[in-house]
Amino acid sequence: MHRRSLFLSLLVSALWMFAWSETSRAEWYIAGQGGYQFPQDLADVRGTGSFSGVTSNDLTLNNQAAFGLKVGHVLHGSLRWLGLEFDFSHSDANIADQRVTAGAPILGITQQNGRTPGVGLSVNHMTVNVIARYPGSQVQPYVGVGGGLGLSRLRTAPQDETAVYPVFNVLIGMKVPVTKHVALFTEYKHARATVEFSDHHFEGDLRTNWFMGGLAYHF
Repeated sequence: MHRRSLFLSLLVSALWMFAWSETSRAEWYIAGQGGYQFPQDLADVRGTGSFSGVTSNDLTLNNQAAFGLKVGHVLHGSLRWLGLEFDFSHSDANIADQRVTAGAPILGITQQNGRTPGVGLSVNHMTVNVIARYPGSQVQPYVGVGGGLGLSRLRTAPQDETAVYPVFNVLIGMKVPVTKHVALFTEYKHARATVEFSDHHFEGDLRTNWFMGGLAYHF
């Protein structure tokens, strides 16, 4: 929990410095986004707490639709290629119906070999990214890197469980101005995190790939 609090404090500090710097006289934008998430397996699944040392096979996740919101800040002058962006993305990377090999009650499987039905798993990422772009008038390719907090909800009987964890991501995209204030964009994001569900006695490495597009309004 201390690691999460420290990471969140660093992100808030970065936003504060951009907002109050002398170069902060720049354009802001807000954008809606939608697309698809192609998660990789929930890998390196292992038991936690009293089941530490127990391992399971990787868990296959389903591809799901995704949506989200962005709020960004682009600098002017000699730093017009640089910006800072808050990104919220949501999807349901549900755990597929599959066989599970584990000697611990992971997802309710207590025997050495069992099967889990499809299990709901929502993924919410809230990140702050540093964006470097080519400030062209017709096309604006860009790259970014950042991190923040992830929030996932595991929906199983008899009760759901929510996990909060640090998440890191990289992204690459293209923005196309349509008018002075409106632009279209498309991008790819890859995010990495370790998610722990202590009530269900396991954790795993979550790798997600997001293909998104949307509409941005610049102020």
